[in-house]
Amino acid sequence: MRVLSRRSARLSAMLAILVVAFPASAGAVVVDHGNGRELASPHVSTVAGDEMTFSGHGWGHGRGMGQYGALGYAVDQAWTYRQILEHFYGGTVVGNVGNVGDPEMAVELLAMNGKPLVVTAPQIRVTNGAGGAAVDLGTAARFTLQANGTVKVERGVGCVSSWQVVAGTFMGNDLRVSAPGAGTSLDSLLRICEATGERAYRGSLSVVNHQGLQMTINHLPTEAYLRGVVPRESPASWGSLGDGRGMQALKAQAVAARSYALSGTRATGARTCDTTACQVYLGAGFKTSSWTALEAAASDQAVAQTAGEVRFGSGTTTVARTEFSSSTGGYTAGGTFPPVIDAGDSFSSNPNHNWSTVLATATVASRLGVTGIRSMTVTGRNGLGADGGRVTQVALVDGAGATHTFTGNQVRSALGLKSDWFTISSSSSVPAQNVIRALYQDVLGRGVDASGMQTWTEYILRTGDTAGLVRQIATSRERMNNLVAAQYQLALRRGPEPAGLEHWVRYLEAGWGVYDLQVAIYGSPESLLRLGGGNVEAWVGALYQRILGRTSAASERSYWANVASGQGREAVVAGIARSDEATMRRLTDYYRTFLLRGVDPSGRATFLPMMTGRGDFDVPVHLGSSPEYWWRAQTRTF
Repeated sequence: MRVLSRRSARLSAMLAILVVAFPASAGAVVVDHGNGRELASPHVSTVAGDEMTFSGHGWGHGRGMGQYGALGYAVDQAWTYRQILEHFYGGTVVGNVGNVGDPEMAVELLAMNGKPLVVTAPQIRVTNGAGGAAVDLGTAARFTLQANGTVKVERGVGCVSSWQVVAGTFMGNDLRVSAPGAGTSLDSLLRICEATGERAYRGSLSVVNHQGLQMTINHLPTEAYLRGVVPRESPASWGSLGDGRGMQALKAQAVAARSYALSGTRATGARTCDTTACQVYLGAGFKTSSWTALEAAASDQAVAQTAGEVRFGSGTTTVARTEFSSSTGGYTAGGTFPPVIDAGDSFSSNPNHNWSTVLATATVASRLGVTGIRSMTVTGRNGLGADGGRVTQVALVDGAGATHTFTGNQVRSALGLKSDWFTISSSSSVPAQNVIRALYQDVLGRGVDASGMQTWTEYILRTGDTAGLVRQIATSRERMNNLVAAQYQLALRRGPEPAGLEHWVRYLEAGWGVYDLQVAIYGSPESLLRLGGGNVEAWVGALYQRILGRTSAASERSYWANVASGQGREAVVAGIARSDEATMRRLTDYYRTFLLRGVDPSGRATFLPMMTGRGDFDVPVHLGSSPEYWWRAQTRTF
């Protein structure tokens, strides 16, 4: 390891605890037995060192439904989607807008603001207002708002085209663009031409003159709109978790998204927009050289099975504004809906239930617009959950001694924190050093040397990049040497010669994985000789022991011997090493090494496909940089 130029004296100085101690009465935690909240004094001041640590819970504003909470309740507690919605949206009742058909949804496409609208389709038609004459424009058209409020309409033959002006007067706000005859295929839909491809939208588009700014709005049935929203807000893969219980989370998302959109109104007359400022909607598909569908079967099913269902305000027929966020951290923030404990948020694959980030104090000062920081003190919390709940007020003393006051959300936004539920401490190198010791042991199989400790401690305190730390250790030359040596020992019963070691390490550095290494080494004539004494069936039996960790059946040995005869030994190794049994065994080893537990369903769905690629590098990065690993590693004894 390269020794950094900074001296170890700086690291020693960082070992000092920089949190100001207060009397017990000021920082004591009090349990309010009336509602189960943990209440803590907010007045915990942090003296600024070189770095500051922000540790918190959840991702997003925390109002209404937590998406990971919905998943946890569905999978772990077998709740139905209505139970989930009733829990998060207290004071609302189930309702349905189906009695008025499928209401039209109007969506502002914010990336198009101030830009001409360029579209393509098998056939394009433009109309000017309700009942206006229809003009067919061919396969490509461009619409540009003019200073006088009219829209210049041009026809062409593709996204990049020479354009011909279409005669007639077309007015912004009245103009509607459609693709007559559009069917179910993405190629048949109206498509907006973007810099890198074509984005398909169901329904029609309008050009709006909003205070002199050209805007584009997508008009389509609400149920069709939801097909594009639900998979963007909650992964469609969730539907298969818990033997299909995850579908209840997708249904809850569908109802929440439907209610949120139908309850909205925008200055343009649209109901919603297409970004996180409203809810994410990217259309039906995106095409570069081929189509990427942006809708999903599981999400479509969730939409269809809850068709028209919304949440009404209790005693009304007004659709409730059902906000939601990724993760509440374990307690919703309150507001429109009563705050509730979110036990589902602790779902095993939720990366946001707890989090921590380290920022240079100079960076914190710059982003908050102050010169220097002497201390930061959380002076107000909402009283909901651990640490006293979400931050409502922070007092900061700058380098000159002046005090500045911020809301928790202002701090969150300025610093890019996941939520406004956080605590502040001055970073010490001790926890980071313990994690580095754990990573060396778990990734490299040895203790950390002095130069490595200094290098990586300074790296993590300077950048806070936990994934970057693990990635550099997991993809180091030493790790690759270890991986090659391990496969040699298993496949050839010897260590690698220097030339072979260098060859295969370069192989891994070029982007290949351990699976590819296994195919090459186990498939060699030397492996056949050393593991099977030249006998293919004996060699297959040895593969089962080394790759699958079990004894093979006679029928299995016979089957693979036939494969070897017809397709070669590498095909045998590929078939065995690529099997779910083999890849799951390697994935389970990583989970047990890093998290001391088995693989959860979400982890299996996410990481198992990686194991025949770069999974032996990517999975350690994901697990080794997870909050679960870092909390555990900080308390390990070495």
